[in-house]
Amino acid sequence: MVKLRPHHLLCFLGFRGLGYNDHFTQNFSQIRTKILKSPELLLELETQPDDICKNCPELINGLCRSNDKVSKKDVFLITFFNTKAIAVEDAYKKIKALEERKFNALCQDCEWYPLGFCLEGFRKLKSTSLFP
Repeated sequence: MVKLRPHHLLCFLGFRGLGYNDHFTQNFSQIRTKILKSPELLLELETQPDDICKNCPELINGLCRSNDKVSKKDVFLITFFNTKAIAVEDAYKKIKALEERKFNALCQDCEWYPLGFCLEGFRKLKSTSLFP
């Protein structure tokens, strides 16, 4: 089981190798790859900093500088999934069913959203499958 802030599942959709710094980006990429290559991996969803966050320069004294924003995303997704433990593939099946307007409302206040990668990744998920 891997502990994960559920909003990172959305971030995985738009990730293009960019990040706060090389250390963060490399860590994010490794964790993303591990999770996406393991559709049956069970995720323990939490609203506290996870292994992705530990290398983020926005994490100060164990708390995300944008904690209020990201916690709202995490709580929304935990409620949307209706569970705190979910397999990767099941999580993405549910995200695929999320309405685009709700995705936009959820993600539009993120500093990475204006790049357009997130919405592009979400739309790609809606039209295909991450898992064969």
